[in-house]
Amino acid sequence: METQVPSYSLFQKLALTLAISLGYCFLLAFSSCVEDEYYIEGCPLPTEADAIGIKQVFYGPYTNQRYSTASDTVLLKDFSFNFELEFQAKERASIGSLPGRSFALSCIPTYTVRNISNISVILLEPFAGLPVGTDIGFLLETTEGKKISELRVFEGISVYFGSILKITPQNFSQLKTRTFLFLKNGSRYFIDSSSPVLKTS
Repeated sequence: METQVPSYSLFQKLALTLAISLGYCFLLAFSSCVEDEYYIEGCPLPTEADAIGIKQVFYGPYTNQRYSTASDTVLLKDFSFNFELEFQAKERASIGSLPGRSFALSCIPTYTVRNISNISVILLEPFAGLPVGTDIGFLLETTEGKKISELRVFEGISVYFGSILKITPQNFSQLKTRTFLFLKNGSRYFIDSSSPVLKTS
């Protein structure tokens, strides 16, 4: 017995093509709505996360493919005090893989962190006339013009924080500090570090 292959009229073929096209357009529109909720300018919205520690303190300038260390001497005008926090992302429902959605290549992961109380940078040795134990967070200013000691809202942030020193110490001074991360549950984390020698003139 021969199998009968169904034949479609031109109208049926056009109707089927139109139905498939409309379905795909609907899927693209749905994907666009999802993008509005989870993405902005081609990049994911900040991920909800908890801070769980300090990974490192490091210093600018960045030269010869490395950051400055305690054994270097750098100009004060080129110096920066930087640190990296450690975050643990919270789970978020997956939206799956939909057509029409892609990431911009320049996307940098950002986070919204609500469990940080504050950050302090404490002197371990006298510096610029300030005694041991001084919190110099008020002398470290981020690129957004905020003092480290005043940071309380951590939304849309990177794991990296950069700041410049807003005081002029004696020539060939060295900054030795203990950087604290205080969490709202009472936990605290810290890391000790020594800056490069700072040349002021």
